[in-house]
Amino acid sequence: MTLIDVVVPGPWWNSLSYEYEGDVKPGVRVLVPMGPSKRVGFSLGRSSGPSENKEIFRIRSLIRPLDEETLFPNDLWLLSHWIGVNFLCGRGEALRVMSPSQLLKGEATEPIPPSGVEKLNRSFTQNYYYFSEDEQRHKRYVDILRNNQGSAILLFPERALAELFYSLLETQGFEKVLLWPSVGGKKLWEAWNKARIGDVNIIVGGPGAVFAPLCNPELILVDEESSPAYRLQSVPFLQIRSVAVQRARIAKSSLYLCGRLPSSKIFLHKKPEEQLVSPEKRAFFVDTKFAPKPDFPGISSSFPLSESLVRETMKCLGEKRTALWILDRKGYAGEITCEECGGTLVCHSCGVALRAEEEAVNVTCPLCGYKAPFPKKCPKCGGFLLSGKRPGLEIVLKIAQALCGEGYPVVEWHAEKNTSKKRLREINAHFVHGGIVVGSRAALSLCDSMLVGMIGWIDADAEARKVVYRSKFDAYRMVLESFWRGREAAQRRVIIQSRRPGKGWQRGILEGWTSFWYKELKERQEYGFPPFSILAEITPPPNKKEELLDYLVEKNIMAMDPGGKEKTLWIFVERPGKLKKVLEPWFNISKSREGFPLVSLWID
Repeated sequence: MTLIDVVVPGPWWNSLSYEYEGDVKPGVRVLVPMGPSKRVGFSLGRSSGPSENKEIFRIRSLIRPLDEETLFPNDLWLLSHWIGVNFLCGRGEALRVMSPSQLLKGEATEPIPPSGVEKLNRSFTQNYYYFSEDEQRHKRYVDILRNNQGSAILLFPERALAELFYSLLETQGFEKVLLWPSVGGKKLWEAWNKARIGDVNIIVGGPGAVFAPLCNPELILVDEESSPAYRLQSVPFLQIRSVAVQRARIAKSSLYLCGRLPSSKIFLHKKPEEQLVSPEKRAFFVDTKFAPKPDFPGISSSFPLSESLVRETMKCLGEKRTALWILDRKGYAGEITCEECGGTLVCHSCGVALRAEEEAVNVTCPLCGYKAPFPKKCPKCGGFLLSGKRPGLEIVLKIAQALCGEGYPVVEWHAEKNTSKKRLREINAHFVHGGIVVGSRAALSLCDSMLVGMIGWIDADAEARKVVYRSKFDAYRMVLESFWRGREAAQRRVIIQSRRPGKGWQRGILEGWTSFWYKELKERQEYGFPPFSILAEITPPPNKKEELLDYLVEKNIMAMDPGGKEKTLWIFVERPGKLKKVLEPWFNISKSREGFPLVSLWID
């Protein structure tokens, strides 16, 4: 009997060994017993462990292989190992994310001939292209594809942008092009098999398309590579741009990293050339200290409504174009405080500040979704003087409606509203002669389908005030996007209401991203923030924080503990491999009942 190592998708990092009557090729799906049930895993081949110890342990038998050959192209199979090591998630979690659900259920599919990068007569190349305007970049991508002639994967941070470019390729006569599904199920399974057997040549999609099983793609292109959308928001918290770069290395592909501006890591190490097109004549910086602030019932602090915002909005409506008013603060008020004790109303479950909604009829937790009627008195002191602070989109909506009257439509647009394709078509038809959209940063996507003539940032400082090391970059990137995204963007005017108009990070809007990054990276280097290190965010299993903290100290790993109710630990890491070795005992399958830590890496 032969010992076969098998990786079974799950949060544990170690592989499992099973007996079998012969060899099983690496990458082949196998059916194995696991506890009282059966699971589909992936063979790692013959076990490298000492077979003489098998009498000490109970070794179960592998039930059967499900395939004759691996269903993954060689570059994807090798990529799964790299992801497991470098994102501290284990190969099993990597394969789970890479695989359609049908693959993990054991559904049959056609085998493909084995392939390997050693047969490729080419070398890995890196290319960079940054330009502000979408249409100009997309034309360049078309030229790149025409010159490539081979298989290609093109990644976009949003599904809507991928659809836009896919439509462009259709008009340009490209064949065997597939728009990668944004959700799982039957459509993903069909697309996955089409790509695997070679029925398509070009794949266009969102971040998940990086795992499309094209065999050794000759070209991999990442649009808007600095976008935070490439960082997955659920386990295993991958950075898809980094995954795309590594896949290109393994497959010896031509890699193109593109966008409006580079990420901190790319700027630091590659210094790509900037083609500066300053939007100086279209930018209006407004000092909020001198702007009028209308009063609202139950709100102790209002928001600025500048003359420039009103003037440019009315001008935009007169041009029969749409105006966007952006404020990343949903509800009626972003915070509720007691005027008697000074306390803030927080969620009883997660401790996050509650916001007032529906004209202060209800309160909602923005994190867990808890909802309740607006309290009549303070839960801490019993005081009756409760007031809202940081007015939200509901109030902004009322201002916009008062400004437009019955002459133009006004809608609210953000992720918690109905933003379906059907609703988007309805709004596009309704706004053909202009109107005002009040929304969060998600409203910027409307620039792709509407003629947006003006964008007003109600509180441009809000994003930069967040207590995270990359807050200024996030604010800068969003405002820069508002100048250049979508149709006829070069004619669009942007109002930036700020306490320090045109200063600090806002200088980069006119001076360019080279100027912005030099200043920003100087500050990050002083504190050792990414990209000068990797920042690991670790959430221990329930009631295991102190134990994990003591363990890390014992292993000479310095972890930062925010204290209080904060459940996470923070660690500065030079190389993930060292931390992975230290954490391995915490991710053994024997820890299943206790639970496993969650590890998230911030790399730029």
